Amino acid sequence: MGVVESLEIGDTTLHVDTAGTGQPVLFLHAGVTDSRMWNAQFEGIEGYRLIRFDMRGYGRSRLGTQGFTNHDDTVTVLDHLGIERAVLVGCSIGANTALQVAAAAPERVDGLVLVGADSPGFDPEIDYQSPEWPEAVAAFETGDLDRVAELEAEMWLAGTGRTITDLPTETVALFIDMDLIALRNEAARDRLDRGQQLQSLPHVDIKVEVVVGALDIPPLVAAAHHLAANLGDGAPTVIGDTAHLPPMDRPGEFNDLLMVFLHSL
Repeated sequence: MGVVESLEIGDTTLHVDTAGTGQPVLFLHAGVTDSRMWNAQFEGIEGYRLIRFDMRGYGRSRLGTQGFTNHDDTVTVLDHLGIERAVLVGCSIGANTALQVAAAAPERVDGLVLVGADSPGFDPEIDYQSPEWPEAVAAFETGDLDRVAELEAEMWLAGTGRTITDLPTETVALFIDMDLIALRNEAARDRLDRGQQLQSLPHVDIKVEVVVGALDIPPLVAAAHHLAANLGDGAPTVIGDTAHLPPMDRPGEFNDLLMVFLHSL
């Protein structure tokens, strides 16, 4: 059985969820979701101590009024749990956060799994815009967050060549519920987030697995190849028929590759 707790940091509270025993594996969610995107991993991965938390302004974590960085909060969660080192598994913004932790505190990281991540300092030189993006921007400006969440489900969950009608209704409903919370807090969170993007790829002396969905946007597919060529085993693991969120959309395949990675450490 898992343990759910609230971690107070200044004037905010982070929602932290842990389960299992063994080598620690910490999951960091995407910017359009919260820690519930890892439900299938918490249900399907055994033999490890699993940790996830909602970043500030996501899910059940309060935003507060103080400046913060997600990578500092990640280290604080590890400290609170008494964990010296962990494997970090991050998706999108969570992947970038994992890479920042590895750059700033490499002694805390046993391995990295980076899903749908940007590659710092890399310009894919691809002129691409998701077809849903202009309408999503317009809907956000008018405050129609329900429409924004639906369009972002098309962009990030369904991806190129599919629509949300191709996906299980419960998966789409969970995405929209998570994204709506993120959208409501977006403006305030952006004002408080003190994190800076890495300007170039850091040197990391640990094993790195790069994962990307075949239906993710082309710039991120290109970024995955750049990351893997410079940090990983030379080529990313590409999961077919999925977009930006393989852990939600193709949990069986993702769990299998994650277990292979964990067993290799």
